[in-house]
Amino acid sequence: MESYENFSLTSNAKERLIIMNILFRIAFRNLLKHRSRTLFLGGAITGIAFLMTILISLVSGIKQTMIQNGTALMTGHINIAGFYKISPSSASPLITDYKKLFEIAQKEIPEATIIIDRMKAYGKIISESDSIQVPIWGADMQQEQNILGKLDLAEPSEYNSNGEKGNLQDLQQRKTIVIFASQAKKLKVQVGDMLTVSVPTYRNMSNTLDVKLVGVLKDLGLMSQFSTFMNTDDTKEIYQITPTTSGQVMIFLKDINLVPEIEDRLRKKIADAGYTLMDKDSQPFFMKFDRVSGESWTGQRVDITTWEDETSFLKWILQLLSALTYGLTFILLVIVVIGLMNTLWMSIRERTSEIGTLRAIGLQKSKVFIMFLIEATILSIVSIGLGSILGGVLAVGLNWLQIPIQSEALKLFLMSNTLTFQIGFGELFSVFIIMIIFLLTGSLVPIWQATKLKPVIAMQS
Repeated sequence: MESYENFSLTSNAKERLIIMNILFRIAFRNLLKHRSRTLFLGGAITGIAFLMTILISLVSGIKQTMIQNGTALMTGHINIAGFYKISPSSASPLITDYKKLFEIAQKEIPEATIIIDRMKAYGKIISESDSIQVPIWGADMQQEQNILGKLDLAEPSEYNSNGEKGNLQDLQQRKTIVIFASQAKKLKVQVGDMLTVSVPTYRNMSNTLDVKLVGVLKDLGLMSQFSTFMNTDDTKEIYQITPTTSGQVMIFLKDINLVPEIEDRLRKKIADAGYTLMDKDSQPFFMKFDRVSGESWTGQRVDITTWEDETSFLKWILQLLSALTYGLTFILLVIVVIGLMNTLWMSIRERTSEIGTLRAIGLQKSKVFIMFLIEATILSIVSIGLGSILGGVLAVGLNWLQIPIQSEALKLFLMSNTLTFQIGFGELFSVFIIMIIFLLTGSLVPIWQATKLKPVIAMQS
């Protein structure tokens, strides 16, 4: 047993350091003495840290997938969009003379890596056997080599076709269209087939255009249901609008964390340029039609949105997964905290006479408290650290393997064709902090009871 004759403490920092070192060794040796109990509880804590790391990395992976897919299909990191009203009851998602807004973005946002414009459309795509109602984006492939160009074409077998894969670059040609595999499967078409696009124009008429299917993209989960792509000039032709009109200017940044700062700057610069801005509304543009149609103004108003606004209708997936992750972790943590409390109770009961001896020779209550807290801290830190590291390594490995998702429903839910895990220091640190606070808080009850033991009674136990 350690020598305790130096426990008459002074304010000397060196002596306090010596005492803390002694308390640490006592706590560490007690953990080694009861190896079975330590390994059992430590293993449980490690397992929960491991599971929590995997689940949090999965949620982070889905969020990263949402950003990547969302910014490829329907939104930039920041968008200059808006509505044009030719009458108080109408609402068209257009920006007239978009090139001026394009120039403002180029001049005022040096942090931008890519700036493009896209048309917005909504209509019916008709094949010989079926039809679908779907949003249609008018894209210029010369602008979008680094955006749409990164999307993968589906294998013909994915949409029951024996034809060729096609070429996304053919979208540069007029009267062409690109759709997703699930859409091609429903329409029963393959690359090279002709489709008819029918849209209601902004003047309450219907126009049609025959287009050639030049490519079929791999499905990207739920987001695939909200996108098809035509040549931007075709969408302007079918809507009978001028070449200077577009749907939105999409701004892509190197650092997505700069979005709030740049959004505020852009709103100020566009307002200073004489444009009327719409009030901030964190919803995608298609959910704003009813509100805008009910407003009495006419003409052009500009709407500045972010990727989070335009994909907000999908946030319930992240919220649900986060709730399930933290709910399951909370239940498991409660179980482990109970186990930790029981372990400390057992340790205190077994060492009651030792505690009494320490108290009798001058060890203060606070030092008894610190001694047992150190024991709980050592067990928690080592176990959580090991579990987090193992979970992080597995998450990296699983992400590297690109495990395909077989269930179509799960593909829709996770917005990806493969399991995606995103792990970094932030995720590992959050797991560590959450668990260490939870476990140490739970250990305070038995530790506090240990400090209340009277020396004479404890020594007689």
